[in-house]
Amino acid sequence: MVATQSGDTRARVIRFFTFLGGIYFFVYFVLPEPLVEELGMKAHHEQISNGFIVVGSMAIGLGLFNLVRTHGARCVFARPGWMNSLSLLLGLFVTVGVMSLQWIHSMKSSGEVQDVQMIGEFASKIGDDARGKSGIVDPSTGVVLREYASQKLGKIALHIAGDQEIVADVAHEVLRKDLASRIEDLRKDEWYLGTSSDLSALTLFTQKSNELASSYSVLMQAEASQATIQRLYNFLYDGLFNQLGSAMFALLGVYIAAAAYRAFRVRTLESALMMTAAVVVMLGQISFGKEIYEEMPAIRQWLLEVPNSAAFRAIRLGAGIAGLMLAIRMWLSIESTSFSSEKK
Repeated sequence: MVATQSGDTRARVIRFFTFLGGIYFFVYFVLPEPLVEELGMKAHHEQISNGFIVVGSMAIGLGLFNLVRTHGARCVFARPGWMNSLSLLLGLFVTVGVMSLQWIHSMKSSGEVQDVQMIGEFASKIGDDARGKSGIVDPSTGVVLREYASQKLGKIALHIAGDQEIVADVAHEVLRKDLASRIEDLRKDEWYLGTSSDLSALTLFTQKSNELASSYSVLMQAEASQATIQRLYNFLYDGLFNQLGSAMFALLGVYIAAAAYRAFRVRTLESALMMTAAVVVMLGQISFGKEIYEEMPAIRQWLLEVPNSAAFRAIRLGAGIAGLMLAIRMWLSIESTSFSSEKK
C-alpha cells in the first residue's frame, strides 16, 4: 500500500512538471511579442531553454546507464546473445574513449593557438588605447606585451625544434620553415626590440603577430591530422562506423526491393496506376527511356513534381496533425501510464 502511494505521488509530480514545462512554451509561442516582453518572459527565455536542454541531456546519461546495465547483466550471466552485448559494450567504451581523447587533444591544440593569437590581440588593444590618447603608447603595457611575446615565441621555437626529429613530411617541413622565418622576422622587429615605440611600429608588429598566429594555426592543424589519436578516430569513424552504416543500408535495400515487389502486384486499379508511374519514372531516369519516347524524362519530372509532391504534402499534413496530437497527449500526461501504479 505504501509503495502504491509512493508511486502515485511520483506520477503526480512528474505530470505537474511536464504540464508546467509545456504550458510555458505554449504561452511563449502563442502570446504576442510585446506582451511576452512585458511579462518578463523574453528576458529569461534563454536561461529557461538552456535549463531544459540540460535536463534533456541527462537522458543521454540515463540511456547509457540503462544500456550498460541491460547488456552488462546479459554478459555477466551468459544469457543468450551475450556475445553481441559484449561487442556492443566494447564498441561503446572504445568509441567514447577515443572521442574523448581526440576532443582533449583538439582542445589543447586550440588553446595553444589562441595563446599565440593573443599576441596580436594584445598589441591591437594597446594600439586602440594609444589612439585614444593622442598616439601615446603606455610603456608598461609595452613591456608586458614584449615579455608575453618572448615567452610564446620561445615555446613555438622549442615546438618546431622537436618536430624536426619527429615529422619528416615534406609539406609539414615547409610549414615549419615558414613559421621559423616568421619567428625570426618578429624577433627582429623594431617594436619588439624596443628600439621604436611609436604607433606605426606597433601596427607593423600587430600585423606580423597575426601572420605568425595564422602560420602556427596551419601547422597545428597539420600536426593534429597526423596525430595517433586522430588517425584512430578516423579509423573508427570512416573505416568502421560509415562502412557498417553502408552495409546496414545495403541489407535494408534487399527488404525494400522485396516490399516493392509485393506492393507492385497489379491486382487493383490503384496498384496498376502505381506500377505504371514507377515504370515511367524509372524509364525517364535512364537514357534508354529517351530512346523509347523522347518526352519520357519530361513526363518523369512532371510525375515527381506534381502528383508525387501533392501526395507528400498530404502525408506531411497528416504527420503534422498526428505529431501535434501526440504532443498534446504527452503534455497532458495521457501517454504516461507507466508513471503510475494504477492499471488503466
